[in-house]
Amino acid sequence: MVYSTCLSKLQSFILISSSLVIFVLSDVPRPRGVSLSKASLYSPTKDFTCFDGTNTIPFSYVNDDYCDCFDGSDEPGTSACLNSVFHCTNAGHRPQNIPSSRVNDGICDCCDGTDEYAAPDTCSNICEELGREARAQAQQTAELHKAGNSIRLELIEKGNKKRSEMAEQLSQLEKDKVDALKIKEEKEALKNELEAKENEALQVYREAEEKEKQKKAEIEKEQLVKEATEQFNRFDSDKDGILTVAEIKVVNVFDKNKDGEVDQDEIQYFFGDNESMDKDSFITSTWSLLKPLLMMEEGMFRPAEPEEAETDDTDIPHEEAHDMEGEGEEETEDIDHHEDLNIDDHDQEPEQDHTTEYDDETKKLIEEATEARKQFTDAERAVREIESNIRSIQQNLEKDYGLNQEYATLDGQCLEYEDKEYVYKLCLFEKVTQKSKSGGAEVGLGNWGEWAGEGDNKYSIMKYTNGVTCWNGPSRMTIVHISCGLETKLLSVTEPYRCEYKIELSAPVACDDSHYLKQQQQKESHDEL
Repeated sequence: MVYSTCLSKLQSFILISSSLVIFVLSDVPRPRGVSLSKASLYSPTKDFTCFDGTNTIPFSYVNDDYCDCFDGSDEPGTSACLNSVFHCTNAGHRPQNIPSSRVNDGICDCCDGTDEYAAPDTCSNICEELGREARAQAQQTAELHKAGNSIRLELIEKGNKKRSEMAEQLSQLEKDKVDALKIKEEKEALKNELEAKENEALQVYREAEEKEKQKKAEIEKEQLVKEATEQFNRFDSDKDGILTVAEIKVVNVFDKNKDGEVDQDEIQYFFGDNESMDKDSFITSTWSLLKPLLMMEEGMFRPAEPEEAETDDTDIPHEEAHDMEGEGEEETEDIDHHEDLNIDDHDQEPEQDHTTEYDDETKKLIEEATEARKQFTDAERAVREIESNIRSIQQNLEKDYGLNQEYATLDGQCLEYEDKEYVYKLCLFEKVTQKSKSGGAEVGLGNWGEWAGEGDNKYSIMKYTNGVTCWNGPSRMTIVHISCGLETKLLSVTEPYRCEYKIELSAPVACDDSHYLKQQQQKESHDEL
């Protein structure tokens, strides 16, 4: 009932305004090109004062085709002043103001043809025809706003309900957070208590393991020193405790590239800048370089098992050097036999089990501490999830969904529009994207920024900013213009400027018939002026 009344008022207003303009404007004497609202300023019984107050002239100078006023106010009906304004009465249609420079220019700007009075036959009066079309269009638009407004009212109700539900959820989540934090504190206290007992029980095993590691390291070190010492003694042919360049030149293993001689580069590799080295230097520096070559020389190299891959050189089985040139065959056989014994001994060493076997009481403590850690992690995760939900709802509650929350139900709704090349997607209050039909990734054309309409039309324009940066250009952005429609859909997508996109969106939320009526009244009033 209310909306029928509004529609009737609008239609009546349009008809009455048109009739009033036809009757009143034609009945009030005033110079050509002057609107009704300014008729009193042009009194033929007294001198005319320019609107800017700079000059007063006889009334006969008005519209005499000579510009006497700086603001052009004395020549509204001629083209003498470039800055003056000509008013078209346009009886039967909508009044109109045009620059006076268009008067008598041979082009029909006013539908009643009054701007071309110098050649009366140039323009026909088509105001009645245009007026009928305009009134029919206005009626259709008013009916659209009326139909859309009923949907809008439903969306307002849903939007307010949604906001109320979010507020209730937020209140409940705040309570849940208090409970969750309390549980988290309890689980953390229990975890710390059980971990302290666990650490105390495991400390005994850690100390034992550390002693075992130290013992093993000492044994390995002794084995390394033994291996290195044996090889040093073999290569030290004169048994003077010093290994010289001359002594290693006759040993095949020092010939890295196997070209038949130990050259200067190979001497540099093993000896550095020295001409000789003692046993300690050989053990600490040279043996680690020589041992892999010695193993290959003897053909005893074997790939390490997965669990042995990260061990150092001291874990690699020791291999003896090949027979030394110049030594007797008997000595070589003894050495080979000794190497075989070492290899066999190493292969027969039992694998150490690195899995510590705990007593029953320690096992129980470990299980309890593990379960306490799991429960604390779960409690911590529950708090984070609640806090995340709280932030999400708070952000939504802080969003501007319109004066009456009419846009609340559209939050997150995604709409698509296709042209020849691209598919555009607008997710309201979130983002705008573009994807090529030929493939490729989505390109961000902007993220939700703000409402960008002016005055009473604030909610008619949405602005999405900070999209993907253009090549050698700014970040992409999108402006969404919202108009009244019975469906929420995208009407068009254009790129009026480089990297700036424009989307036309129709939606029932923009069908506010009371606002539309107010705008029409203001427009009619402005046109009369």
